[in-house]
Amino acid sequence: MKLGRKVLGFALALSIGVTTTAFAAATYPYGDHEYGVKDIPLQGDLSYSGLSGIQIRPSIAYRHDLKIRNVITGVQTPTNGYLQTVQFDIQPLPGIEPEDKFKDKSGYHLIPLEEELIKDLSAKANGNSQWVWEQISKASPHPIVKTYLVQQTPYVNIGAVFYLSGGGAPDMKRAEGDGITGPLFRTTYLTTPWPSIPILEQNSNGSLHIKALAHSIYDTAITGVITVNGTDTKELFSRNSPVNNYTVTYEGNVPLSELPGLKQGQNQVTLTVSDKFGRTASKSIVIQNGITQGCQPVLVKMRDTTQRIYFPDVSDGSTIKYGGPLVWGMQYNSAVCSVLESINKNNGIGEKLNQPIRVSDIQTSIFLNRWEFKIGKSKNGVILENLSKETRPLVAYLVETKGEKFLKRYEVNKGQSVEIVLPEKKYKGEYSIQFPSPLVDSGFWAKATTTSEGLPASYTYPDEVKGAIQAIVNFQK
Repeated sequence: MKLGRKVLGFALALSIGVTTTAFAAATYPYGDHEYGVKDIPLQGDLSYSGLSGIQIRPSIAYRHDLKIRNVITGVQTPTNGYLQTVQFDIQPLPGIEPEDKFKDKSGYHLIPLEEELIKDLSAKANGNSQWVWEQISKASPHPIVKTYLVQQTPYVNIGAVFYLSGGGAPDMKRAEGDGITGPLFRTTYLTTPWPSIPILEQNSNGSLHIKALAHSIYDTAITGVITVNGTDTKELFSRNSPVNNYTVTYEGNVPLSELPGLKQGQNQVTLTVSDKFGRTASKSIVIQNGITQGCQPVLVKMRDTTQRIYFPDVSDGSTIKYGGPLVWGMQYNSAVCSVLESINKNNGIGEKLNQPIRVSDIQTSIFLNRWEFKIGKSKNGVILENLSKETRPLVAYLVETKGEKFLKRYEVNKGQSVEIVLPEKKYKGEYSIQFPSPLVDSGFWAKATTTSEGLPASYTYPDEVKGAIQAIVNFQK
């Protein structure tokens, strides 16, 4: 009799004893095996079948098909069909025990104790393959893992692989096959995703807002560890509670005082979340800590970050009607530890770009770019000209005023012009041109937290404004 070692088996599972003696050869994803072979020695804990202690019994190898379904995402493995696996049905001793002695409790769904096979099945079960293999291959007894010998080759119960991968709850149904040319059973095992961190951000008061999830079919735990600047580490939370809809959630706000190793100014923090099955998730952000003396971390807020031009009715023969400067800048207020970003038609800065300007005892401004533009009528809408000295392109949005509907983005380089085509040639306020700040145009503010004032705000600064913020903060000291 040939018994290939690379055979996918499954967990300790109930099965109905059959007496078919023929056999059929088949090739599986995990190697070659022959279904229907009798008198295969199976040694191990057979207490499920009513036997006591470790025993050796003859068995028959039968086909047992397997499918895997993620209870959160609904993804199935394989996408179509089933995995062909093997179960071993023990047989009564001829002439000594009745033929129905193990009726409905003869099947043992097993997998060879081979690293490649265990890791492969664990990966299909969405588990941490290396961690699962380490648990199963340990020499010491394990409460979930049961070991067997099939013709002196070590096997384990497949259910252990799924449990240690965060899954379980097999749904086993009798199939129409004879276990040789077709499956004796079809079983679906449930699996779960790895942990995730939907939220890791700094609140307007400086604290960290954290939301983390872990999943499993049975009981689980969720643990969060924070690392600051790659060196200082601390466990922030640990929760072990019954599973609700296969999910355990932690959500809370962590004061900066609870974080280890914070330095003044910018800090990189990394949150690593783990479950009890060796699965982890990590996310990193940059936070601010006390950028100025006697002040909480500086909060950057969005204000007036789009300058809007409406089109009132003008005669067809009109020439240039609108134009002038546009200025992008930031203003720091030390009294409230915040910086406001804005873009407007301020013309009073002269040539003082990227230089801090003291406005008052508590306020300092800095201007990062200045554009000159002109708008005039065209055959199909309007002509926008960029007359700036600076090389940064001028960006404009065409917006349908009613409903604030964004229609199109235009980018005009220095010394160039573009025709902005209106869907309808109307100039009575139906359409407007918005000049967004670079941070609005990059999508930065769309991802920011909203303050109680209704303004988007963030303690994380884009690289292009970090230097400007530090300059006006230092200048105000």
